[in-house]
Amino acid sequence: MKPILKLFFGLLFTLCPYTIFADNKDLNLITTACDRTLYKDLCRAVLLNHPKARTTTELRVLARVALKYALISAKQVETQIRKLKDAPAALKDCAENFQSATQQISYSFKALKSKSYGDINIWVSAAMTGVDSCEEGFKELKSNYPIDKSSKIFNQLCSIVLAFTNQLNSH
Repeated sequence: MKPILKLFFGLLFTLCPYTIFADNKDLNLITTACDRTLYKDLCRAVLLNHPKARTTTELRVLARVALKYALISAKQVETQIRKLKDAPAALKDCAENFQSATQQISYSFKALKSKSYGDINIWVSAAMTGVDSCEEGFKELKSNYPIDKSSKIFNQLCSIVLAFTNQLNSH
């Protein structure tokens, strides 16, 4: 086989395994749902790497997976902050905000189970607001925001959840 073909097939099987082996009907739900979010690439990356998301035919399952990743993200950021030595008071406040965000995301799981999509929007929006206040606090101090990237990912995951619950609410 020609080297270019080996490279092509190698990349094809490395970069697109879920597209090749998953049922197109299942991927259509992920594609359709993610196309309605602001962070399409992150949405697809998260959902295509989760077995339940790849095989579901229900948008609620995708919302649950996105909530799960938002919860994991909030916990990771909180842990990251607590590990920082000599953290300024503003950062300690951020740890509390992420702890609250973790609780609010947890409440959202219960709301999703009962199809209370408006409640999910309230909880997830509150989590995002608390996290946004951390960044604002650092801007006011004109200080480096050490959790900038992980904080943005958390907010993007929350945005994906909100997009899904808004889609569910309109059905």
